[in-house]
Amino acid sequence: MRRFVPAVLLACSSLYASPALASEGERVIYHTVAIVDPEAENVTPDSYIVVENGKITATGQGLPADTTDAKLVDRGGEFAMPGLIDMHAHVTWGPVGVEMREGAPAMIIHERPDITAFRARMLLSFGVTTIRNPAGDMAHNRSYSNMVASGDLEGPEAFHAAEVINILPIETDGPMVDVGKDGTMEEIVARQAGEGADFIKLYEQLPEEEVAKGIEAAHAHDLPAIAHLSDVSWTRTAQLGVDSLLHLMPISPDLIPADRREAYLASRRPGSFAFFEWYEQADFDSPEMQQMLETLAERQVHVDPTLIAFYPAFFGNTPEIAERDIGLAHPDMVTNWRTLFRFDLGWQPADYARAQAVWPRVLELTKRVYDAGIPMTIGTDLANPFVAPGISVSREMELFAQAGIPSWAVLRMATIEGAMQLGIDDRTGRIAPGYEADILFTGSNPLEDFANLADASLVLSDGVAHDPKVLRDRALEAVQPAGSASTE
Repeated sequence: MRRFVPAVLLACSSLYASPALASEGERVIYHTVAIVDPEAENVTPDSYIVVENGKITATGQGLPADTTDAKLVDRGGEFAMPGLIDMHAHVTWGPVGVEMREGAPAMIIHERPDITAFRARMLLSFGVTTIRNPAGDMAHNRSYSNMVASGDLEGPEAFHAAEVINILPIETDGPMVDVGKDGTMEEIVARQAGEGADFIKLYEQLPEEEVAKGIEAAHAHDLPAIAHLSDVSWTRTAQLGVDSLLHLMPISPDLIPADRREAYLASRRPGSFAFFEWYEQADFDSPEMQQMLETLAERQVHVDPTLIAFYPAFFGNTPEIAERDIGLAHPDMVTNWRTLFRFDLGWQPADYARAQAVWPRVLELTKRVYDAGIPMTIGTDLANPFVAPGISVSREMELFAQAGIPSWAVLRMATIEGAMQLGIDDRTGRIAPGYEADILFTGSNPLEDFANLADASLVLSDGVAHDPKVLRDRALEAVQPAGSASTE
């Protein structure tokens, strides 16, 4: 397994440093802003936000009575909202490769500090101030968090899973562990808990009995269990006590109506074809699906749909959709996606046609999950094909809006509800006194169009102010040949 070496990053810290726009300990009053409050569902114009020592100390309209020794920053009527939270960002996960070993294929997942640093800066430039990283080598993860905390690397605060826990179909080098080969489920979870993992990630090849053991072991260590599953149904996993389910691809055959299930099993193909083949056969009004929705709602199991990870696959034959954000992704990742690591490998024109025909059903199920009262948040599955850091958060929010979910609800999912799922809603996710100054300023109203979130003019992370353009330019300059033009 390739390890992340802190010394490599520390040696490069001069490349990562970005000039802060406010000094530590300085009292700064950002005024003439419209504060967007997703919880109260209101926009308060002509407001101010007082920031000191990384915290919000006061808010109000006009100017505070006492501006003595404060730095006044007139934002000219911009909008201010809590920083965004990406609940599925593999910030430390790099290119995926395959090599032959003794006649059998082996998968290699590289973890590269330069790609991690690129993503960190790009995420922050689009106002993402917190992420949930759902898999990674914990040495790499700790180094990332230490560098962000020390100021050696600009990036979001991160909550990490250790390696994905799975029964691996092929030999794998990277942040995945094999139940049986690498220990029992209980031993693996105990080891990850001891390494400082914030939650436990269970993966799709695990049978039901191992999923049950993983959830129980995670809870025994007071850690949430999150799961990306295929054949084990979401209904059963919720009954077993899982805390969070990933990707709106609940593609278990057990959720297909009984009279269709045998034919579906006989015809289904391995791999990503199931993404659309399952949707062709699923009946959202069937007892199986209704029980799933009712169980998730009753147990308040959190769902992270990551629609933006599947949209480029369903439209993979349409580069203007699939590749629209490649200028904001690390070039080595783009090469990896174009040549090897993509969900639509092997798809033929007829497959794309079928996938695009059922895409509205993906959006329909997203709305049904929301209408059922199941908690959802915004996640992108960053590191996966054609998901660019930062910009994909607003892309995901746009897809939620297309599904018919109200804009205020989507904003809550991207801010305070993400903080609630991470257990940090007592300190971030709101623009309120006592909260960390994690704030996104935009020139346009995000409620009118979530694409306006890309119009970030200033980002505060723990009160430190960052110019989004400077962050993006430095990220892009680090990966461009000398003398080449910017892709922004």
